[in-house]
Amino acid sequence: MDFSKKQNSKNISFLCKKLFPTVYISICLLTAFVNFIREYGLSSRYATQAAPQSYTYFPQETFYIDFYVFMVIFILSLICILFTSAFYLRLLSYVLGTGAAILLAYTTNDLFTIKFFVFSVWIFCLITRVSWNLNFLLAGICTLLFVICQHHPSAFGQVDVISEFLKPSKTDTITFLICLLLSICLSAIYRYISEHWLSSEERNEHINMIMTQISIINSKLQHYAKSSGKEAVEQERLRITRDLHDSCGYVFVNISAMMDAAMSKPQISREEADEIFLQVRNLAANGLQETRKTLHAIRDLQEPEESNISSIKKIRDIFKQVTGMNIKFDRGNIRESYGPTVNSVIARTLQEALTNAVRHGHAKNVYIAFWEDNDILVMKVQDDGIGSSKIVKGIGLAGMEERLESQGGKLEVSTPKDGGFMLKIKIPLTIKDKNHPEQ
Repeated sequence: MDFSKKQNSKNISFLCKKLFPTVYISICLLTAFVNFIREYGLSSRYATQAAPQSYTYFPQETFYIDFYVFMVIFILSLICILFTSAFYLRLLSYVLGTGAAILLAYTTNDLFTIKFFVFSVWIFCLITRVSWNLNFLLAGICTLLFVICQHHPSAFGQVDVISEFLKPSKTDTITFLICLLLSICLSAIYRYISEHWLSSEERNEHINMIMTQISIINSKLQHYAKSSGKEAVEQERLRITRDLHDSCGYVFVNISAMMDAAMSKPQISREEADEIFLQVRNLAANGLQETRKTLHAIRDLQEPEESNISSIKKIRDIFKQVTGMNIKFDRGNIRESYGPTVNSVIARTLQEALTNAVRHGHAKNVYIAFWEDNDILVMKVQDDGIGSSKIVKGIGLAGMEERLESQGGKLEVSTPKDGGFMLKIKIPLTIKDKNHPEQ
């Protein structure tokens, strides 16, 4: 797979899951903090006229301490939610963050300039970081808590006369609730768009990876078929050459020796000459017969197709090497060879089954098993991929059926209950198949 495409997918993931949420949260909290300082001042020493006055049970210093302490807790909770994956730490962060969001501005009356930015940030985190089956529930519960606690400021205890002063009007409360619900909707839209964008990039990345793997697999299979065919032909040629040397060479050497022996005699009788001629003729006849056999073998010599079960092991090794899949192979009780035709059907079917497991199933583990029973050869290929609720026979499965039908075989496909995909073929063995000599 192209490195730039893989890097692009990582960049999109970082943008959607880390960068944008961090920037958005930082802007909202900075806005809330600036509005707090503008409205109330940095501390009791620089307090504005809008800051609560000191009461017996509520000193002015407590007002600022309350805001800063719970703001720190709130920010730490956000950091844990955004950048950690530990379950219990995130659960604690959700609890502390919800409480801190309510309490950090408990004594302020700025419903839309401070509190809304804080609460909308928290809702954004819940919607984008919690799973879809819980995020709306938790965001809804937190929204109700925020509204109730702001409409009833004495819920956490009476703070002299300040609690009645903090109570917003009914119109402000309804508007505040609508704004928070709108924040939930916008956060959900952002998550939906970002996830589909990222999913699209990951899908394209996976397709590119699969196409690259399939290309490498095909190249290796073609190289294997070509090299194994050439090797077989070369071995056959060497054997013929040896046979030709051993048979014809022996004949010609003997004929030459006998002729030399006859010529070296000063006198030779008719009977001896006839004896020598007869032996030479028999040697020449045998040599001619051996030469004809060799010529027939050379004429019949052709590029062989894969005709041995060992080719299946090679296919398995190639897929395992290229894709990284864990492929378990159980050859059962089958023999080494069933002839070129049956072995070719098995090899091509297995190749297509493994290709589908990679391309469509996204499988990590594949189990291949063979068995011969009652003159029926059975091959089963099962993977742990995503499977399919509805099996549609495309070009690959149709090609398998055509190959099997030519041999009277059958194809069975199914999705097991425990997931994945299973393919099973059955090939009836003819007398020729059963009696085919092992290679």
